[in-house]
Amino acid sequence: MTRAWMVAAVAWGCGGSSGTTTTTPVTVEECEDSASGAEAAACVTQAFLDSLSDSERSTAALELTDSAERTQWSNLPGQTRPGLAFGDLSDAQRSLAYAVAGALLSDEGYEDFVGVLAADDYLDEQGGGGGGPGGYGSDYAHIAVFGTPSAGGDWAVMLGNHHMAYNVTFDAGVGYPVPNHIGVEPKGTFTVGGESYAPLDDDGADMIAVFESLDASQLAQAYLTGQTFGDVVLGPVEYDSGSLSAVDYPTQEGLAVSSLSSAQQDLVTTAMAAWVRSFADGTADALMADYTAAYDQTTIAFGGQSSGPDLDTAGTYMRIDGPRVWIEVAMQSGVILQGTHYHTIYRDKDFDYGASL
Repeated sequence: MTRAWMVAAVAWGCGGSSGTTTTTPVTVEECEDSASGAEAAACVTQAFLDSLSDSERSTAALELTDSAERTQWSNLPGQTRPGLAFGDLSDAQRSLAYAVAGALLSDEGYEDFVGVLAADDYLDEQGGGGGGPGGYGSDYAHIAVFGTPSAGGDWAVMLGNHHMAYNVTFDAGVGYPVPNHIGVEPKGTFTVGGESYAPLDDDGADMIAVFESLDASQLAQAYLTGQTFGDVVLGPVEYDSGSLSAVDYPTQEGLAVSSLSSAQQDLVTTAMAAWVRSFADGTADALMADYTAAYDQTTIAFGGQSSGPDLDTAGTYMRIDGPRVWIEVAMQSGVILQGTHYHTIYRDKDFDYGASL
């Protein structure tokens, strides 16, 4: 799949604050080509803000200190979310909203972003419009910008919808992409508008490969005996609170990653990267280095049937739990469609919201 935002023929001023195009328009491509990391993300995000009217900008651009708004994300459809709905944007503005996502995410992450939005359109086509106020569909996705985008500044972007919550905070230009929720129904390949999608398929396969590599003794050590899981443990538990007080990590359990063979540890790294490296390298590199350096304090665990995780069985649950990294995958029964579907969460115990709520 090509990243459509990279070839969008839209030009807007980058770095201005008046809400009109500057005399020297900067294209999205030029933002990407002339900068990297936080600088590129700030350039594209400012281009999006500059495309808005004053009224639209007052809705989309919020203060970084708006902690309640910054925690207003959910896995559910029909929830109140800050910012502007994609369905209320012009085609040009919507292209720029996708460009913001493209600047924040890796190629693989962007493909999942587009795929999850397409999955919501698919649910709408299948008669899922009764999912609450707003129902299902990519038109109900929202984008909000907190603070003033700048290469070395403090600011944040929220992109949210059903099965989607990207919360990327920049602290002095360092990106923290957490908390991040992503899920998808249906699981597997589906087609919308003649395009085929299969978001999270590779991610799920990478996670299950970790547990399929375990022998019987290791599998028993990783099993969360006596626990059942209807969902991820630490989804949007802080919704609209402006606080992390509800985010209570359970006592660490499971199989120590340090006890695994080198090949098995590589599988853990690949599974972890499926979430962390959904984000641009400038954000993900340092996080992966920190997380993998802490394997002596990191465990893997699973719930559901004791014989091992099964992506086609509701109640299947998998976890990577370190001193900072927290990744969960839960398989739920379909809501609109038959079969199971993914709910996942990626958090950082020290740096959710850039430690700036």
